[in-house]
Amino acid sequence: MDGGIDDALALILALKSPELEVAGITAVSGNVPVEQATINGLRVVELLDRADVWVARGLGNPLFRDPIRATAFHGSDGLGDSNLPLPKLTPSRKPALNAILETLASSKRQSTTIVCTGPLTNIAALLTEFPDAKGMIEEIVMMGGAYFVTKYGFGNETPVAEFNVYSDPEAAKIVFEASVPVKAVGLDVTVDPRVQLTKSDYDWLGNRKGRVSAFASSILKNNMKTYGRFALHDPMAVAVKVKPSFFQFEMYHAQVETKGEYTLGMTVADRRDWLPSDKLAGRPVMVCTNADPRFKQFFLTRLMAA
Repeated sequence: MDGGIDDALALILALKSPELEVAGITAVSGNVPVEQATINGLRVVELLDRADVWVARGLGNPLFRDPIRATAFHGSDGLGDSNLPLPKLTPSRKPALNAILETLASSKRQSTTIVCTGPLTNIAALLTEFPDAKGMIEEIVMMGGAYFVTKYGFGNETPVAEFNVYSDPEAAKIVFEASVPVKAVGLDVTVDPRVQLTKSDYDWLGNRKGRVSAFASSILKNNMKTYGRFALHDPMAVAVKVKPSFFQFEMYHAQVETKGEYTLGMTVADRRDWLPSDKLAGRPVMVCTNADPRFKQFFLTRLMAA
C-alpha cells in the first residue's frame, strides 16, 4: 500500500473480512513517501485494534526513476489532510522484503496471495532478489493499469497510463513477466460510476456511529466536497479475494511500456482475438472486465460491521 485514502479503505475492508487471514502490510513509495505510507498503515491497524498484523516499511523510491506523488488528490498526509494523531504502534523491525519472504516461507503450501494497492516496487524487488519466492505465491492481485477493454479503461496519470503502473513501470514489467499468476483490477472497472461512492453514500456513512465511520468520513471529506464522488480503486482489489463472485475476469496477453514518449506506463493488452495465443504479445494476465454494482453496498456494509 502507498498510503492513500483508498489504500486505507482497502485495509479496513481486508482487516474486517473473516474470509481473509491478513499476515501483514507493506508500505511503498507512491501517493506519499514510504515513511508516510507506513504511518498510515499503522493508523488503520491501530484503528481496528489489530496489533497482531505487522506493518513493514518497503522501498522508498521506484526501481530506476524519481518518485511521483498524488498529494494534490490524497492530501499531504495521504489521508485527505485529515490531521489524524500519530499512531502509537511502531513498524516491524524487518524490512518489507524480508517480512514478505518469511511469511511466504512459513506457509505450508502455495497458498499466499499478495494484494497490491500501490506501485509494484516491493514485489518486483522481491521476485528479482529472491527468485524462489515465485513458487511460494498463489497469485498476485493488483490494483493497476488501464487495459482499454471497457469504455472506462483509459489512463488517469496520462491519457493511457494508470498511476500505480506509471509510478514504477519497470517494476510492473518485472511482475507481469514473472511466472506468477496475476489478476489485474484496473481503471476499466474501478471508475465505473456504478461502483463509486456518491454524495449520498458519504452522507449515509457520516450518519453512522463509531470510530471507523468517523475515520472514513474524515479522510473522504475534502475529496467528496471537491468532486462529489470517490472511486474505490483499492478496496475493489481486496474484494476480489473476499467476494470473487462480484467480478468477471478475462485472460489477455499484456505487457508494460517502459520507453514510450507518449505511452510510458501503459498496460498494453493484446486484443487481437483472431490470433492464436502463441502469436499474441505479452504474458497472460487475468484482467477484470466487470464489477457487480452490489460491490459498493457490500463494501459499505462490511466497513460498518462490528
